[in-house]
Amino acid sequence: MNISFQLSRPQNPQSSVVAQFIYDGKKRRLGMGLSVPSDRWNKGKQRIKILKSIHRNERMDYEVLNKRLDTQEDLIHSIIHELTLDLGKAPTWLEFKEGWNRKMKGKQRASSKHLTFNQWVKEFIDDAHNRLNGKGKKISHRTIQKYKTVHDQLCQYAIKHVGHQISFENWNRELLDGYKRFRAKQGISINTIAKDVKVIKMWLKESYTTNLHDNRAHMEAYFSPKQVKTLKVHLTLEDLTLLEAVKLPSKGKFGQTITALETVRDLFLLACWTGVRISDLKKFPELIKDAWDDNGGSCPEYITFIQTKTNSPVKVPVLDAAQRIINKHNGRLPEAINEQKMNATIKKVLELAGITRMVETPSTSMTASKALRKPIYELVTLHTARRTFATNMHSLEVLSVNELMSLTGHESESTLKTYLNIDRFETSSKASEKIRKALNQVAA
Repeated sequence: MNISFQLSRPQNPQSSVVAQFIYDGKKRRLGMGLSVPSDRWNKGKQRIKILKSIHRNERMDYEVLNKRLDTQEDLIHSIIHELTLDLGKAPTWLEFKEGWNRKMKGKQRASSKHLTFNQWVKEFIDDAHNRLNGKGKKISHRTIQKYKTVHDQLCQYAIKHVGHQISFENWNRELLDGYKRFRAKQGISINTIAKDVKVIKMWLKESYTTNLHDNRAHMEAYFSPKQVKTLKVHLTLEDLTLLEAVKLPSKGKFGQTITALETVRDLFLLACWTGVRISDLKKFPELIKDAWDDNGGSCPEYITFIQTKTNSPVKVPVLDAAQRIINKHNGRLPEAINEQKMNATIKKVLELAGITRMVETPSTSMTASKALRKPIYELVTLHTARRTFATNMHSLEVLSVNELMSLTGHESESTLKTYLNIDRFETSSKASEKIRKALNQVAA
């Protein structure tokens, strides 16, 4: 029997895969329970195209999906063979469909039967790299790491405070509030806890829709906690000048001339002048080395690369300030250290540079609601660099929104605007001046 695989809706960005074959004298279609990006489908080979240019993790995911199609094809033949032996004749299409559905439900429930909530979540995480998110894209490594963190905390919560394994039916307001208090005692912010709850809600919804339980707690309002709007800071052009000029220790603990402080300062400044995401900043030492060598041993005018998050190309200009950093290292930038360590280190560097002005920020603690005053360096992370670039470039008032988007790699204007720290008072002052000028012209 010849089986071919096709997309059910190839006109859509994401489409489910169906098997098509002749059975019982008629053309039959059978859903495979798999969804793939339509533009990655190879119609001739009936499999997902695996391009050398795509990210290694994405390539591995597609290879897994192609192997699953191979397995599904074998399973169709196997079910027909088993039913023929059991029935003493070739099964009808209805009998085959019943056998197929039993096999699929059995596979789905086999790993979930008699499992606790935490055990099922562990299996969900193990299979996360084979799944696609709500936008039809593969689940990122960062998201999977978030899943693992929440799962670990749930296991600790169950051991220390619940006293038994958490079942699907256990979830209610009391259990969720207990988990939130457990995380708050660890010093975790309201917003991070809200993100935890969002993940738990997704797990409960996923398991509910696959008929693993009947608990509808995830539909209740208490499973949709509100987040506190936090202050998103950026560094000014004057701050960046101070940061570049600050004198840092000339030697490290082990006598090295390029210290951890200097490494983090230079990489952070480079991100402030290019606007790249942290995931792409980690690739910059290799990217710049290649561009430097291709340019005859001198700093290139542009760096072109595929963004890790969006898998789309972007061309970043190497501005004078970025050139100074690259030239300083002769095109051989130091490798980025651990992100957590870099976030802690950049705060120290900013303090040394005297970037210490106080800013008022809402409290994100569950136990305190009063606004806090903090030195700005305490609120700065590596991600601040991307916001800094976007805001400073916008403040120059020489670029259109589309031009700025082309530099930052944002795919929508609305997303870009969330990165712009625009002073409302300054904006209103400019608006007032424009109104006055227009009225004066009318009066004249």
